[in-house]
Amino acid sequence: MPRKKRNHGLSQEQLVVLRSSPNLKPCRKFRKATAARFVEHLNEGKCEQCLAFFRMLDKEQQMMQFLQQTLQVVAGGRGCGDL
Repeated sequence: MPRKKRNHGLSQEQLVVLRSSPNLKPCRKFRKATAARFVEHLNEGKCEQCLAFFRMLDKEQQMMQFLQQTLQVVAGGRGCGDL
């Protein structure tokens, strides 16, 4: 049986960053919480696991933006056919 592609509509840059990042998760209590409750939990500043998870997400987002900008610069300099 062929394997399903699990890209879920992600760009190439996003896939590269996600494959290379550590597999951190928020604490069990807030893993399925709403965004508002999770932000309140983060603002308390007591849960190191959730703070590390949030810092990781921020770094990954910055990396995705950097890769996207780099790709746009390269594509703009050569033309789309050269990629």
